[in-house]
Amino acid sequence: MSRTDAKPDDVTDRGGVLVRGVGKEFSSPTGEPLRVLDGVSMDVRPGEFISIVGPSGCGKTTLLRIIQGLDDADSGEIRVAGAMPGQGPTGFVFQRASLFPWRTVERNVAFGLELAALKDEPSRPSSKKERRERVAGLLTLTGLADFADYYPTQISGGMQQRVNLARALAIQPSVLLMDEPFSALDAQTREKLQRDLQRVVAKTGTTTVFITHDIREAVFQADRVFVMAPRPGRFVKVYDIDEKRPRRAEFQQSDRLAELAREIWGLLHRPKSESVLSAAPAAS
Repeated sequence: MSRTDAKPDDVTDRGGVLVRGVGKEFSSPTGEPLRVLDGVSMDVRPGEFISIVGPSGCGKTTLLRIIQGLDDADSGEIRVAGAMPGQGPTGFVFQRASLFPWRTVERNVAFGLELAALKDEPSRPSSKKERRERVAGLLTLTGLADFADYYPTQISGGMQQRVNLARALAIQPSVLLMDEPFSALDAQTREKLQRDLQRVVAKTGTTTVFITHDIREAVFQADRVFVMAPRPGRFVKVYDIDEKRPRRAEFQQSDRLAELAREIWGLLHRPKSESVLSAAPAAS
């Protein structure tokens, strides 16, 4: 059975994501329909890390928001860890850190757990002590233990994104959705956080869907790289990255990674008349 032929229960019940034939339209300023996604299908196995790349405006973020339940699809089927979008255990990391400036690092990380406690959700720790212990463990895992009492304005942009990641992981999501989380950072900080993310995800075993415009970043992070066509967005090719995770700096700077990145770049930049991006979706 191929990955795209897997039964929904096989993929999602243990923490995966299944997307089948998803379409989405918005209204343009003139009132005309604007087709953003057209027949998008994929699955993500439990514990798998996938990256999505494609031209600006191809619908990458829209797809992620639909998986999270922030937007509704017009057509198709989605299951996230066995549940409908917005009902499954997902964590979302946005492009900007979006932390509460009046909360310390520790209290920002704890925010999702506080909400879970108020809503009596399963992810909540049963006591304040357990909540503190979970937050402390995540601060250690993300290298923030020495900055628990700092406020967001007192730490760097890279550290703020670590707080954002720790906050998303605090609710113990089965699926982690990340929308260009490192795009605003300088190159050196970005490469360090890419390696840190590999370590954290390997430790937690969280299924991860990662959107980026940086092709090298996509190859470094992912088990598979999904390439999306220009609007209306659809997947046209999937690259398997046969490299053990967590990935290390040696692979990050390797000729092999550079070669894979060049191949994907070439696919994205071919003349439209020659490009596979105008063809039917490739099987994954």
